[in-house]
Amino acid sequence: MTRTNAQVHLSLQTKLSFIVTLIMALALASNISIDYLNSLKTTEEAGFKKLDTQFAIFEQFTERSTELFEQELNQIPVELYLKTPRSSGLPKALSVNPNISELRILDFNGKELRVWQSANSTSAPKVLQQQLINKVRLEPKPASRIFCESQCYQTSFTPVIADSGRPYIVNGIRDLSPVLLAFNTLTNSDAALGNSPSRLFIATNAGRTKSLINELEKKTAFFHSDAPVYTNTSQGTTVAASRPLNDTLSHSALQLVLLFDDRDAQASIQSSLKNSLVSAGVALLLTVLMTYLALRRALLKLVNLSNAIPMLSDSSYDRLRDSLAKYTKQTRYNDEIDQLNYTVLDVADALEEMEGSVATHRQELLHTIAELKETQEFNNALVNDSPLVIAAFRLNGQMIQLNDYGRKLAGWEKSDVENRSVVDLILPDPIGHTILDNLKPLISGRETRAQSEQLIRNEKGSVSYLTWIHAKVATRSEPMILSVGLDVTERRRTENRLRWLSKHDAITDLLNREAFHTEATQLIEQYRDTHTIELMMFDIDKFSSYNDMYGFQHGDNMLRETARFIERLIACHTIIGRTGTNEFSALLIIDEDDTTTAEKDKVFRVDGHALRFYSALENDAIEVNITAVVARHQEDGETVDDMLSNCAATLRALKPIDRGKVNYISSQVDNRAARQEKVQMHDSIVKALAEDRFVLYFQPIYNLDRNRITHCECLVRMQTEDGRILAPVSFLDIAKASGLMPRIDYLVLKMALMQLRVWADNNIHLKLSVNITADTFESDRFIKQLQQLLTDTGANSGQLIFEVVETEAINNLENAKALCKKLDALDVQIAFDDFGIGFTSFEYLRDLPVDFIKIDQSFIRYIYKRKSDQLLVKSMVDMAQALGKKVIAEGVEDQGSAELLREMGVHYLQGYYISKPCKASRLDLNYTLPTI
Repeated sequence: MTRTNAQVHLSLQTKLSFIVTLIMALALASNISIDYLNSLKTTEEAGFKKLDTQFAIFEQFTERSTELFEQELNQIPVELYLKTPRSSGLPKALSVNPNISELRILDFNGKELRVWQSANSTSAPKVLQQQLINKVRLEPKPASRIFCESQCYQTSFTPVIADSGRPYIVNGIRDLSPVLLAFNTLTNSDAALGNSPSRLFIATNAGRTKSLINELEKKTAFFHSDAPVYTNTSQGTTVAASRPLNDTLSHSALQLVLLFDDRDAQASIQSSLKNSLVSAGVALLLTVLMTYLALRRALLKLVNLSNAIPMLSDSSYDRLRDSLAKYTKQTRYNDEIDQLNYTVLDVADALEEMEGSVATHRQELLHTIAELKETQEFNNALVNDSPLVIAAFRLNGQMIQLNDYGRKLAGWEKSDVENRSVVDLILPDPIGHTILDNLKPLISGRETRAQSEQLIRNEKGSVSYLTWIHAKVATRSEPMILSVGLDVTERRRTENRLRWLSKHDAITDLLNREAFHTEATQLIEQYRDTHTIELMMFDIDKFSSYNDMYGFQHGDNMLRETARFIERLIACHTIIGRTGTNEFSALLIIDEDDTTTAEKDKVFRVDGHALRFYSALENDAIEVNITAVVARHQEDGETVDDMLSNCAATLRALKPIDRGKVNYISSQVDNRAARQEKVQMHDSIVKALAEDRFVLYFQPIYNLDRNRITHCECLVRMQTEDGRILAPVSFLDIAKASGLMPRIDYLVLKMALMQLRVWADNNIHLKLSVNITADTFESDRFIKQLQQLLTDTGANSGQLIFEVVETEAINNLENAKALCKKLDALDVQIAFDDFGIGFTSFEYLRDLPVDFIKIDQSFIRYIYKRKSDQLLVKSMVDMAQALGKKVIAEGVEDQGSAELLREMGVHYLQGYYISKPCKASRLDLNYTLPTI
């Protein structure tokens, strides 16, 4: 709402003048008030000081009067008075000093010899008389005390030595009124003696003094208080105090009250106050006048500016400049308001210029606001719908908050949370430590973050596995622990499934090649000295033709039927595994003493018809023929690899007439042939290394997020002397067995880095993924060789990715950790190859600093058709994303698989659907996937 035309009801000049006046008035009033209060305080202190002086004067005056009274008694001619007849009347001392109302002469033992009393005489109490007589006898000097009955008197016992030398005691009693009157005359202060305000025995100006004391007592209760009072009374400003009379003067507890009128001092203060107020008023008027004159021109400029500024909202820039012109022409003596005038002119220029671009930016701003709103809504949905358990609790474990997902898992109501402990939510770990035990370093401040994997059990007893991240959060009230838990229950189930799959073939449920190799090695080691050990290898004849003719689904079904057929065919004392695409192997452990003839026949005398069965199609059945090869373990040094290699070589060498039968290997001939084949391949590898006949093929890896090829995998090939290209399966096993892999790895790495440099020189920024075997990866020289190659080739290490077979790396976890850290320092990335086929614990992947995982193609190749593969791959992708790893899917061969993998959240695709491996010159780096 605009207010630029609002009417000014009170000008700034008036407001400033009022404020200055108010401030000055407050300052002057404060100063006068302080002076006035200080004067009152000073006057009061002076009154109290004067009162203290008068108490001292009273004591001195009374003591001096007592001394004179005692001297007067000492001068009495005792023996002369004793000789005077009793009828002769009052002695001279009583007649001369009318204040003496009683005179007695006693011998030194206190016996009364003669008494003279006036008409209004009052005797001292007997007890007091005896005390004073004893005191005089004990110490021959005068003893006097004041006592009060209806009036106040002073009695004095004075020792006297008569002319005859005989000692006497003279006792005199006098009225105390003359002493108080004399004090009043001397100090102009009233005095009174009494036990209480209602029982005053004697007072100067008795009527006025007693009335004033009663008034003060009602007002301040000062009579039995040592504190003096300074207050206004009905008779003026009174200063008064009540103090106990000195014990040397008084017989009983008497209060001495002294008071005087201090109205003259108050009048002086009031006069000073009046003068100060007059002076302050004059000063205030002069200040206001000077302020008004000093601010007048400046305020006129400010008023003009306030009238001009609203013109900005109307875009009346020329009128504004004219309005300010008369105050901006002169540049001398400029002040802040002049600077403000210039600033307003600058603002007007800027606004005038800005209005030209406002319309253009308005649409951009609206578009940006819409995007921000969309982003905010997305973020809110992401946080609110995130399937995470979020818990906050105090350092003692008391729960503060638990989100909806956490309460759902725990089975808690919202009202239950604050009455629970985090120990009720998160179960102890396997060794019995509670979550609070595990978080002690975090709670104490030794750590800033903690991670754990612990369970939640709900009220019904079901358990959920969660991976927790804990952090200590400082709030204004108190520190607390914030815990975020990811539900990994499904991951645990998948992990158990993967553990099984790591040892078994997913299609046939038999042992896979690696697990078969491991278990067979153990069995040979255990039984080679006591049993007969034979390896049977089965091969499905024309399996590739069946696949091509009937499809992969029927091919998988045929593999399963073959597995069951072999299990029925072979005796129970064995292990069976799928060791190739259409290849099955069984290790037979035969005890010649215990094996029955029937069992031997079943194992060894399988005729040709026994190696056939029918595989069912939808409306038909086809005959499946199987060829078998049997090799007996003969030598102590013969390994499972040797036996498998011998059987495979024998299968390849079989003539058509020998297919569909059981073929027994002659150990003397066939083993020698297999070894000769290995020796020839070893020599070929060595010669190829010497003659640089290893070449690189490249298979593109497609980035789904960026919709283009971002890196390639290097695949090594060996060229024979006659120009044929051999795939790695033909020579890598022999190279590994003969220790040649480090040389091949080094050569491949060198060629890969040289290719990176060629691409960089041609402005092609592509990453290369290089396979490294465990022997090379764990070599002490590996890092130094890599650094030297990077220096020699000039390649960028940030473009390099090493692929390590997952099982090899995990079997050497500590070495893998150390090497990964060194490679990270070189900006080299790491990928786990063949992920999922040999994995024993997902915790290893969590701990190793790898960047990519490559899901083995056995899970990917038929994923579009197999529901089980879909579930497993989805679990692996979710797990990898939770750990911050990028996922590459190998073996993608059709569009349906590509679509499915994109939906699952896979980041990269690799396979024949993208491109077959080829030389660098044949790569199509501009390839993009069809729209999905």
